[in-house]
Amino acid sequence: MALRIAMAYRKVSTPAILVVAGTIPAHLVARERQEKYRQKWDESEKGRWTRRLIKDIDIWTNRGFGNVDFHLTQMLTGHGCFGYYLNKYKIRASSECVDCQAPVDDAEHTIFMCDRWWRERRSLEVNVGSDIGAESIVQIMLQSKRNWLAVKTFVAKSLGTKEEEERQAERRRMLN
Repeated sequence: MALRIAMAYRKVSTPAILVVAGTIPAHLVARERQEKYRQKWDESEKGRWTRRLIKDIDIWTNRGFGNVDFHLTQMLTGHGCFGYYLNKYKIRASSECVDCQAPVDDAEHTIFMCDRWWRERRSLEVNVGSDIGAESIVQIMLQSKRNWLAVKTFVAKSLGTKEEEERQAERRRMLN
């Protein structure tokens, strides 16, 4: 690109043409932006739940396997079919868990604590060979494709079920 900017011959050396064209090598610009982003990520008050789960952006972004989907994104961001989230946006009157009546139903509660999902959660723990929690779930997912799929399956089942039940409850509310 620098050759075109400066209208130079292809034989001009890269360092020389970058200076003449007044451009910075793309890899240096990318590295600089990455550092700025990391600082913003570490300092931001927003996205704290996601930051708690994904501690190392480099490891996450360079994992080489595992795609995210609708339900994994809900778990990773806390934005989804959770009492806390639905209450915050005035979709539901209360933030409590409809399954176990815990006062706050959020991603952490649903995935790691709610009694309704203890069998599925325990099966996942046996499958991945480790206890799961907010501090460990992403590291467990990143250990292998098998672990990634196991977590993804658990999350899809629990959140998919909650969504369907919330849709049914919404229909009942609209009929009344």
